[in-house]
Amino acid sequence: MRKYACVALIAALVFLPTADAGCSPRGDPWTVVTVREARPGEIPFEDASRYLWPSEDANNVPGPDSLVAHVRTDETHHAYIEVENLRTGKSIRLQTGNSCLPQWSPDGKYIACVVWKSRHQPHELAVANVVSDSVVLDPKAKASVTTIKWSPDSHRIAVEGTIHSRPHQMLYMVSFPRGKITVLDTVDVLANYGFSWSPDGRWIVFSRPTKLDNLGEVTVAADLWIADTETGGTWPLLETPEWVESKPLWVTNDAIQVDRAHSDGREVGATQCVIIELSRGK
Repeated sequence: MRKYACVALIAALVFLPTADAGCSPRGDPWTVVTVREARPGEIPFEDASRYLWPSEDANNVPGPDSLVAHVRTDETHHAYIEVENLRTGKSIRLQTGNSCLPQWSPDGKYIACVVWKSRHQPHELAVANVVSDSVVLDPKAKASVTTIKWSPDSHRIAVEGTIHSRPHQMLYMVSFPRGKITVLDTVDVLANYGFSWSPDGRWIVFSRPTKLDNLGEVTVAADLWIADTETGGTWPLLETPEWVESKPLWVTNDAIQVDRAHSDGREVGATQCVIIELSRGK
């Protein structure tokens, strides 16, 4: 469990949807009720439930029923994914080609991974059915994938990556098994978003980076946003120029853990971990 070096901050801010680019006027507005210290036992949903089948080794990812997804290398030095049943000793090689970074669906039936198709289509998303050993989703989002997260019900996948044609970062959602792509946000800053599914699977909270330091290495400006996965609408939760919000993680359906650091626009200070309590309008 994390050690919480938190500060007591109080805020009462209401942000309504706007018609700006990347936003939608549909859906319910959210209210930030308070920003406060974490209490004992407040553990992020991803950590408490382990629904994303976390693993410290990205090349060996345990799944259900003694199954493990391994990243192997063949004689041509291409990576591939092999699923091993530790109980029976049997293994199958997934037909995803040159692939890595396997992530099990919460229901344990599928594996999402990153596939190298060509130099024009590097690091794209693919999903394989573990039972039938078939590729069931190839959405062709035209972005180099860096992070994949399944929704808790295994019906959607949230993905971030760099757009192939230009140096922009993109956060998008893929419905499963239909493969419909919904772009949630793009920025012209090559920095990680940081995002998390709500326990009910309705919302995605994400940190939206907007500025890097002079070396292009450290995010010195980032705000907290939320997306409605049913409508694709997005809204700002916290837009605070003096703070960088990062690594948001849902704790409950109305509370989010966030790392915050003070910023003067050139450098950032020490990180503080806080809980943001929310209230949703009708």
